[in-house]
Amino acid sequence: MILDLVRHASTGRAGHLDGRGDPPLLAQATDALGGACHALAWSRAITSPRIRALGTARALATPRDLPIEMDSDWAELDFGDWDGLRGSDIDPAALAAFHRDPVRHPPPDGEPWPAFQARIGSALAALARDCDAAPAGAAPVLVVSHAGVLRMALSLTCGFALPSLWALRIDYGTRLRLRVELGGDGLWGELIELRQP
Repeated sequence: MILDLVRHASTGRAGHLDGRGDPPLLAQATDALGGACHALAWSRAITSPRIRALGTARALATPRDLPIEMDSDWAELDFGDWDGLRGSDIDPAALAAFHRDPVRHPPPDGEPWPAFQARIGSALAALARDCDAAPAGAAPVLVVSHAGVLRMALSLTCGFALPSLWALRIDYGTRLRLRVELGGDGLWGELIELRQP
């Protein structure tokens, strides 16, 4: 399947760790993203239930008359005690340890990294199974989600090492186009395109 993973439009909170917290989109935040994606077609539109993702999905799906499917598996990592904080307000050593090894150094009282990994892996596998049953040549699937989810999808499908993913800028409105397959060895993927708004 071909999958367009899109990070939601701007909430004006760049640098904050917004996971379970749900700040709204800025006014007109989806305008540039809608323009950048105007020529794209999708067969389905799936979104995280967070209002920032749902608002972005509506802006992209409504002009195409696509129904929106909400799926909590596509929600951002719950950052626990760090949720809603600016990265610069977190102990630098603790944040660096999380970036180096999120399995051994998760955010305090947050979602365990293996659970996050399993959740996104399950969502990708379910989508790949659904797409296997779709007609040949079907348009890509749109999933509107969050920066952590996009990084996890790259890790799970393309094999990128987790520490290196923090070096990849995934700004508001970033779109990753992936080819994703599910085989006997699990998920396999190829990064086809990376677009910033």
